[in-house]
Amino acid sequence: MRIDKIKIFPCFEAHAPLEKKLECKDRYYQEHGEFESQIVLDAAGNLIDGYTTYLLAKKYGLEHVPVRYGQRQIIMAAHRPGGKLYTWELPGILIGRVRAGDRVVVRAAKGCTAVKVAEVEEYAGQEPEPHKMVLWKWKGRSDHG
Repeated sequence: MRIDKIKIFPCFEAHAPLEKKLECKDRYYQEHGEFESQIVLDAAGNLIDGYTTYLLAKKYGLEHVPVRYGQRQIIMAAHRPGGKLYTWELPGILIGRVRAGDRVVVRAAKGCTAVKVAEVEEYAGQEPEPHKMVLWKWKGRSDHG
């Protein structure tokens, strides 16, 4: 795909990767002649993973890059019934496997806690800050069976 056709969400542009991470990925590219990670796009051509690879491809003046397609999902959940809804991102292994009513364990400001999922939606990427990640899905019984 032409690199200039890849759309970048604001949260990626607002938060540059750590310099050490970029240096390691750059060194890998120089030693192996290929990128360590893939560029992953959603169906609309928005980059959802592989931002460091994208930056390195731009640095080296590549006009075309290999991409694969995937998706990202976020959940809305509250710490207690009727409480304020907060947003977390689902890790790849849980995409398509979490529904409203499920309980998941998340990292919150005061440590890890279980929350009940109110909504699951596709990641829109318009948020200025990256989301914290869901850690795992609670193995107990959910409200839907």
